Amino acid sequence: CRVPECEDANPSVEIPKWWPQNVDAKCYRPVLDMQRYSRSNQTCSNNTFLEVLEECHDWVFDNNNSVVAALNIGCESWKSTLVGCIHNAGMIVSMLITGLIADKVGRKPTIIFCSIGGIVGLFKIFITNYYAYITVEFLESILASGLYTVAVVLLIEVGGESKRVSAGVIFSYAVYVGEVCFAFIAMGLKYWKLLIIVVYSPLILFILYAFILRESTRWQMLRGKMDEAKETLIMITQMNKLEVTEHEINETSNEDLRFQFNVVVQKEKERMRDILASREIMTRLLVTSFCFFASSFIYYGMAVHAVLLPGNKYTNFVLSSLSSFPGDLIALYTFKRFGRKVSLQCGYIASAVFLLAQTFSPDSIMWLKVALFLCGKMGVVICFTGIYTYTLELFPTSVRGTLMGCGNTAARFGSMLAPLTPLLSSEFAALPSILFASVSVVAALTLTFTPETKTLPMFDTIAQIESQKTKIMTHL
Repeated sequence: CRVPECEDANPSVEIPKWWPQNVDAKCYRPVLDMQRYSRSNQTCSNNTFLEVLEECHDWVFDNNNSVVAALNIGCESWKSTLVGCIHNAGMIVSMLITGLIADKVGRKPTIIFCSIGGIVGLFKIFITNYYAYITVEFLESILASGLYTVAVVLLIEVGGESKRVSAGVIFSYAVYVGEVCFAFIAMGLKYWKLLIIVVYSPLILFILYAFILRESTRWQMLRGKMDEAKETLIMITQMNKLEVTEHEINETSNEDLRFQFNVVVQKEKERMRDILASREIMTRLLVTSFCFFASSFIYYGMAVHAVLLPGNKYTNFVLSSLSSFPGDLIALYTFKRFGRKVSLQCGYIASAVFLLAQTFSPDSIMWLKVALFLCGKMGVVICFTGIYTYTLELFPTSVRGTLMGCGNTAARFGSMLAPLTPLLSSEFAALPSILFASVSVVAALTLTFTPETKTLPMFDTIAQIESQKTKIMTHL
């Protein structure tokens, strides 16, 4: 805590010799006895203070290269924690809103809006008031966080039926590469404001997406925008040098084009009441939302616990991060070879088994403990990557963005709770792993209520899904 009357020209964070004994140097400020202070030629010592303490509101920091120093919240650790909570709250709101907007106005404009909206974060470098800072943090999170939901929807819809799994894996790899790049940029740029400028400034370039990015052809056909859909298909054939001419696409009737892409005409817009009225859709929504929660809760929980493993915590954290890459390759193979549902169930069960084995393995065999942990991490990576593809296949184009947003919202709750799990270790060391394993097993069991989608087409309306469900029940 800074005491201006006693500080040198360049104060340090070390407790000075004049500081009174048994007084918290961080959160409280000793009150000067001005008479003694004057008699000692305005020099501070242990005897120049009253036996009175004031709450500290001004601090000496080791350096000013942190948000804590910039906002002057040295002793109020809850405020720095609240920043993360506010960001997650914004993400929850964003996931719900942007999915709905993407279904109404299209994937492309929503992606562009979210991408450019994130540039609001640049204003944080000019802010010195805490409450203004968390307001901008919340606004930035609302504007930008929905990009994750809409981008994966567009990617998988464009990927087509044969490339759905590959599209999901590519999206996951893009996220991992972004995380690694951010880590290296942060290591090179020590000043936090400079880091924000470097990371946020390029977002303005997403204006170019208005000319580069194309709308989902499935969404265009579903909404009856056939001329725009044909323009998109012509561009695709030209870029990929396919043996389909512009004339052939333009001459194809709207009905034939929809038939080739297995798209139906949406006669009436499907709304939230249609979702709630469909028992099949609600079952799928509840199951996938819990799987999203489980995947996020376990994934981020294991990231937190990686530094608590025996051995070098930095090495263990790096190994834990790198295990995501082979996990996605396993997901790519198993989803194509064995199907979505069984791969997810096996991934959840494998993760639970390896986590429990790691917990009860002897601490003396360090390599075994780390190896089992990494195997468990790969299991949950399979699920985290796979649940995106599986969810997008379960829901129709008409409400896919909205319901995908619900799943991502459940995932945010999981990531918010994950950092709290180390507190359980104080009660019983194995309790976090038992909790992760239990959640994983429950997620695997809930998947018995949803169908396999490997051989199913991409449905476009709730009515199609209800009709397909009725045919299956009739056949049985």
